[in-house]
Amino acid sequence: MECINCNTKNSLKDRQENEYKCKKCEHEFVFEPAEMNPSVTITDDLFEDVIADISASYTLFFTPIQLYYSLERRLRSNLSQDNPILAYLCWGGLLVSVSILIVNWLEFAVALVAPVLAILYTVFAIIIVAQPAISSPANRRIRQDNVKNLKLLSVIIFVVGIPLSIITKTFIGLIGSICLGIIAAWLGFASKPQQPPIFNGFLLDRKDFHTWLNRWISINDFPDKILTLPKISTAQVNLKSKTIAYEFDRVVVCDSPKIAKLLLKNNFHFENNCAVMAIDRYPQNIFASVKEMLDRTPDLKVFAFHDCSPQGLRMIRHLRTEKIWFPDLKIPIISAGILPRHVMNDPDRMISQSAQSIESSHQLAPNIRNVLDPDELEWLDAGFYLELESFSPQELIQILQRAINKSYRLAEIEDGDPIVMSSPDFYTVESLV
Repeated sequence: MECINCNTKNSLKDRQENEYKCKKCEHEFVFEPAEMNPSVTITDDLFEDVIADISASYTLFFTPIQLYYSLERRLRSNLSQDNPILAYLCWGGLLVSVSILIVNWLEFAVALVAPVLAILYTVFAIIIVAQPAISSPANRRIRQDNVKNLKLLSVIIFVVGIPLSIITKTFIGLIGSICLGIIAAWLGFASKPQQPPIFNGFLLDRKDFHTWLNRWISINDFPDKILTLPKISTAQVNLKSKTIAYEFDRVVVCDSPKIAKLLLKNNFHFENNCAVMAIDRYPQNIFASVKEMLDRTPDLKVFAFHDCSPQGLRMIRHLRTEKIWFPDLKIPIISAGILPRHVMNDPDRMISQSAQSIESSHQLAPNIRNVLDPDELEWLDAGFYLELESFSPQELIQILQRAINKSYRLAEIEDGDPIVMSSPDFYTVESLV
């Protein structure tokens, strides 16, 4: 493992003999991959690389949970780089070839032994591919890839095995090819509906991650650009008269103060001529002044930025019904957040599930449930949800900017991508990208 302080490579023996410190500069290592689960192998340089990636080379602020998701994504990407079917086909083909050579050398009956070896190898390949097609520590895309591999394997068995058996007049090979081809095809089609629609569980435990992050901070100082939790300040700040006279023509209201702070720290409000607040009125010390500005804006547009969750959808209604927000029906409220239709069929999204989300979904008001498609309601009622923090800061900014650009022609199709009226209360952007 390489020391992030002096770039010196330290073997496991070096680390153990030096109390897990660099043999050259004595810098302490945060992670010891030899003591970790093989699927969660983290090194100091990998963790540092993930920090650089999530912050866009240390140019954007990010939250600890965004770092967690980024690290989870990196580990899953490392898992998905291995294509088991190719590896086993190569090694299996080599094994069969060597076996045939040995059989020839020993002058055994090739017509009998070679098909048996091929059948045994094919059985082994089917088992290897079928297991992760049904249950895998990796994400849904890997499971879907293995379902496709099973179907491909069945085609190979039928197309190659059966004709070859007929040409060589090998009865056992013909029967084996037919049976194994049917089994591989059946597993490919039968395992698809059995796949859970989300990960079988995240690789990283959040408590472990926070322990690692705290250790990282204690050894390597506080990571640049990482955000702390927003502080609640009730002391009102009177903005300068010039600032009060200034008018924004749009406002982003987030369902979390963490996301609002992220946008503010990354200067989203300056670069997009846009006020940014949270549903809990963060930043509280200037909320009254900013709201005063917004109330004077004649063509104000409100963008609700929320998780893909029952709580997030409920926030939109809250903005319309609470007097402190925007009860005037002339003010358009645009859902710039994540809706189930955006993510529920995306195999790469890190979707979570909880009993609390199931209960919250069933408690959604009828006027909210009526604007959702039946499959979206089924998805939410199953307890699925997706956090905004599963996106990188750069992705969140792009999602918001795109919603703002599309809002210039409300309820009209622009570039084939509409913003449509979902209810008397709000509009929705029909896609994220």
